[in-house]
Amino acid sequence: MAVTETTTESWGSRLGGSIKGVAIGGVLFLAGIPLLFWNEGRAVKTAKALEEGASVCVKLPNADTLDATMDGKLVHVTGKAVTEETLSDDIFTGLAPTAIRLTRKVEYYQWVENEKKEKKKNVGGSETTVTTYTYSKKWVTSPVDSSSFREAGHDNQVFLPEATDRNIVAQTARYGAFELTPDQINRISGAKPVELKPEYIPDSLKGRVTLSGGYAYVGYPVGGMMAPGMVPGVAATPGVAPELPAMQMVDIPSMPNQVGCPLVIAEGVQYVQTKMNGGKMLPVIAQPTGMVVVDNGTTHAVMPSQTPITPAMPKSPIASTAMVPNVGLVNIYRVGAFDYAKLPDGTMSVIHGAATATPSIFLNGGMLQIAMQGAPAATTVGTGNTMPTTATATVQGTANPGNPQVGDVRITWTMIPAEMPVSIVAVQTGSTFAPYVAKDSAADGYTVDLLETGTKTKEEMFQNAENANTMMTWILRIVGWIMMYMGLKMIFKPLEVLGDVLPILGDLIGVGTGVLAFLIATPVALITIGIAWLFYRPVLGIILLAAAIGLIVLLIKKKAAAKAAKEAAAPAEEAPAEQAE
Repeated sequence: MAVTETTTESWGSRLGGSIKGVAIGGVLFLAGIPLLFWNEGRAVKTAKALEEGASVCVKLPNADTLDATMDGKLVHVTGKAVTEETLSDDIFTGLAPTAIRLTRKVEYYQWVENEKKEKKKNVGGSETTVTTYTYSKKWVTSPVDSSSFREAGHDNQVFLPEATDRNIVAQTARYGAFELTPDQINRISGAKPVELKPEYIPDSLKGRVTLSGGYAYVGYPVGGMMAPGMVPGVAATPGVAPELPAMQMVDIPSMPNQVGCPLVIAEGVQYVQTKMNGGKMLPVIAQPTGMVVVDNGTTHAVMPSQTPITPAMPKSPIASTAMVPNVGLVNIYRVGAFDYAKLPDGTMSVIHGAATATPSIFLNGGMLQIAMQGAPAATTVGTGNTMPTTATATVQGTANPGNPQVGDVRITWTMIPAEMPVSIVAVQTGSTFAPYVAKDSAADGYTVDLLETGTKTKEEMFQNAENANTMMTWILRIVGWIMMYMGLKMIFKPLEVLGDVLPILGDLIGVGTGVLAFLIATPVALITIGIAWLFYRPVLGIILLAAAIGLIVLLIKKKAAAKAAKEAAAPAEEAPAEQAE
């Protein structure tokens, strides 16, 4: 289902907002200039430092011995980073590997509000926005606050709110005869998925966790599905039949051809037989929530009568009790030819047919199900779920990976093993390492401190660092240009809004201001980069500056040529008119 909201903003309001945006656009445009200038300086200084580092770097034969003659020099060395630290997860306390890093990634199954906006400009300059909100359930990286949702009925909860992303890093790691710095340890990559085992599950989460596909799925607390904000109920006393008060009469208005039938109330759980079409008597369990579940899984509203009927009913017979893993002893009630399994939260599951004297009961997706010897092809519980008949029980947590519930949490872990091959370029300082500070004044004190996972040559490491520097330079150039372009668009926005009195005119102005913003931002960016290179690398700077000036001159010439052509065309059009006279 979707919710639609329609809002209209007046022309005056839009114009006022666009005028306010002019100041922001100006700041954005101006901020792009120092960013571009600084980026070029950073790129040159980094390149100079790497160039100097490559020329003075020496190779250590291995990391297993300390060579005092290398102290204070920039060295390249390969070896293995090894730690003996045990990194323990604070929730799944059984998961405690010896590792360099242990990372926990948590996702939550939540309702998500999806927003889609459609804008339409109106004659007169106003703008109508139609916003459509739709709702879907998906795995997200952080809990979603559903209190602000436009439509009710999409309430979120989290069954394990204390579970959040966590990154645990070893504090010490040996590197042959050396010891890595905390910064170097943190830069080691190469994480691998953790193979999850049942013994990792803490006692407090037993019965709630399902391990599947590398994930630990955590469901609602044992005892039944909770509504948002509810807590699990208290389990009934095992093996004890409840005392039953007096009978009452009950009508279920949503059922066809119903008649008033005896109703028994036991510990807040109600049982009633009601006559439906064809005179058939069907057993019904009425839950404390005010809903009833018929033995075929159909749910209806219940409206019990307030008129008591005597005499009192005797105790309800218990067919048997059964031990449910992670739940405890569960009562099986028999009324007529039907059996009912009572969950710890007081709700009941209706079961087709009668259970054997010792039925096998297990948790499947958080719902009690019974596997019976010699039963029909499938056993149906009151929730409407079915399962093949089996003589053996299967234990599963309340989380069902194939059918997650809102509030479920899934967790995955990765770890960097306790022993990893690592290549380093840094200054040998005693038994550890430090960054190399470039001495060339053009490098302005920039440092060289490289670490890569795996066995890499000196040439490979310096080449990778140069490639990373080039990539970062282009990324920041693009960011700076976008800042300048978007800033100009905001500066020109009031012109577009003024033209929106006629929507087609405003659209044309918008296209024109977009082109103008591009034609201004591009040469200004090139000039800024050119001036920076004039400062840091004069030869290349002159080339870039000349290119920018050439572009500006070309634009001016094209504009002048277009104006001259227009002026030349005007007398030519007037001459035929004079001859006709």
